[in-house]
Amino acid sequence: MTDQAQTRARPTLLRRIWRAWTRLVKLLSTALFGTLLFAVGLLFFNYVVVATPKDHAYRNLDPAAPVCVEGLAHGWTAIADRGLDALGAGAAMEGDGWHDLTDDETAVVAADPSFKTKLRCAVQRHIIPARAAGGTPIDFTLGFLEFKEDGEPYALVADDAGHDTAIDSAMLKHAMEAAMHVNGGTMAQVHPVISQLDALQQRLRTGANYVLVFIHGWRHSAAIGDQNVADARLYAAHAARFLALRCKTLGRDCATHVTAIFVGWRGARVDEPALKQAFGDSLGGVFGSVAAGSTLFDRKPVAEAIAPAAVSALRSIEGVLAAGDPRNRMIVIGHSLGGDMLATGLKDDLLRAVDRHQAGTPMRPVLGSLVVLVNPAAEARKWTDIQREIFVREAELGRRPAPQQPGDPVTGFFPALQRPSVVSVTSALSFPPGGLRPGDCAWIGLDVDDQFKRARELIRIGLAHTDDMFTTGVDYDFATHDLFPTFKLDFRPAAAYLDRVAARLEHRQPSGESCKAYPPPGAAAALTTLPIRALSSLAATLPFQASAVEDTHTIGNLDPPRPPAGVLADAVPSAAPFGTTHEMLGLQTFGAEHHNPYATLADAPLDCPATDGWLVRARAARADQDGLFWDSASLAPTAAGGAGQGMPAVRILHGLPLAGSAPITGANDPFWNIRAFDNALSRHDGYRLSSFICAINALVMDDITPDRPALRVMSSPAHQPGSAVLN
Repeated sequence: MTDQAQTRARPTLLRRIWRAWTRLVKLLSTALFGTLLFAVGLLFFNYVVVATPKDHAYRNLDPAAPVCVEGLAHGWTAIADRGLDALGAGAAMEGDGWHDLTDDETAVVAADPSFKTKLRCAVQRHIIPARAAGGTPIDFTLGFLEFKEDGEPYALVADDAGHDTAIDSAMLKHAMEAAMHVNGGTMAQVHPVISQLDALQQRLRTGANYVLVFIHGWRHSAAIGDQNVADARLYAAHAARFLALRCKTLGRDCATHVTAIFVGWRGARVDEPALKQAFGDSLGGVFGSVAAGSTLFDRKPVAEAIAPAAVSALRSIEGVLAAGDPRNRMIVIGHSLGGDMLATGLKDDLLRAVDRHQAGTPMRPVLGSLVVLVNPAAEARKWTDIQREIFVREAELGRRPAPQQPGDPVTGFFPALQRPSVVSVTSALSFPPGGLRPGDCAWIGLDVDDQFKRARELIRIGLAHTDDMFTTGVDYDFATHDLFPTFKLDFRPAAAYLDRVAARLEHRQPSGESCKAYPPPGAAAALTTLPIRALSSLAATLPFQASAVEDTHTIGNLDPPRPPAGVLADAVPSAAPFGTTHEMLGLQTFGAEHHNPYATLADAPLDCPATDGWLVRARAARADQDGLFWDSASLAPTAAGGAGQGMPAVRILHGLPLAGSAPITGANDPFWNIRAFDNALSRHDGYRLSSFICAINALVMDDITPDRPALRVMSSPAHQPGSAVLN
């Protein structure tokens, strides 16, 4: 090539490189601009177009309004009646219990528009009629406590010809004067009803009350038609039915009335029902899920900001109950971010309770009779800090020498009659915790008559269930197990999720979850899953991601790491003895127990026998091990009489049996962090099985130990008698 030709070629080559570079820059700029535009559009869509009202109460109509007074006097059967009509028309439970079509406020409002106002009453009375001859209807009260995003409560409003009217001073004065004349007291003894809390306190001052508090979580609110409001009704109806069974068989709790309290807040920032109404259930559901998916961690700070106000309000209700009938009890249930609200609001109180606890005496509940966290979306540290405080207190008190090995269980700090104070239940992924190691399967497959023969048989049964679970689709809590850590910038659980997806596409079980041998995936399957496995590898090894598992994992998804020594049947102390402490299994195989629709609960063949003394008997049956590894299915003999001394409706085990680790807590510890199998609790919202509802309520309804702690009496002007109802 001549010099002249080379000279012409260089500019041509440079021009081509320059044009390619400019195209690449334009392409990247367009992609970046498009991404930013999409992000801004998504934010605008989320915060403006489909946003729910920021500070809006859905159930704050004064109970003294005529429509509410009539409802409290006679009760409403409309929801149950409409539900039975739906069943008669062939409707079924959607998603195996996700949506109970027999408990649908939206359908009731559509059939009778007057319920658009009625269902706004701050206190309501619902009845499920009995259809069978000789049956007993279910009758319960449903009240509401709603909070603004800053934790402020809402005032009640009066109904003026279909329009809300703020309650003024003249109305309050009239109500106080009326109450003064009715009660025969003085004006100083009268407390006017100006909020939902006031109305509930007034309602609970008389009679024997069983109070069930339900705090909802992410993507929910107290709006009419919200599924979690229906869940509160479902739980209340179950509780009323269970108390009626105890009245019939044991002659107790016959006069006890159930009141459910729904704690509402703006957990749903995206109006998903409106999207479904606009675009249909399928397409609108997809739009709603995508839009709501980005709101988890802007709702979490709101839940935590509300926590002090919510806990304070519940303590006020507890004070009213404590000053009343000695049969009064209160169970507080928080789901998802509702569980985080409780974990946040009670953490300091729990730490103080442990710090001040007198060793060898029962620890009193910190709120009500029992606090239950269901699939809580709360950092594990909110639980492990309490576990650490117990270890420190035990060592300080000198009840025994400091642990020789990490995880040496506490046995003397709490007595054998200690009841649970806080219970967390999370739908777990697999058995055993942490999966299988190389060599485990060889040991599990041994056919020798040694001391571990029975243990191996039980492990094989558990693994068979796990195999079936992964084959049909894992029913665990994806939201707290995988999604929560991802938002916390810990991508390792997400990487494991992608590995499970790839394994499913390759028609085999995930690594470490089965002892079955599978051939290598075919070329087509390997090529299909290559991008998934590459993304998984990137997520697992991404630098600078969060690695403090107590901050990135949730309470129920932090398992104590299995020690390297021993086999699965051993009980070797863990080097990090913090996290889950118990397991829960249903008494039937997965799918065998069907959900009971709300409208049928008065006649449904429910069985929730009384379980007096079971916890003491379970610990006594393992007396040779200081109660460790107690099992609710293996109890010591019943006491004289035997009536009402049944077993729980689910199986609860202390420690993590057949997982290779020793229990990290003592047998009598009042803080239960339970891994639940999917035949007891499944998915994030799969808490509607009657057996599960029975089991957690029986912890409060029954004398599971001889010691039933009294509710806390609080001295405050808000708890003085004489509250008035507005007229």
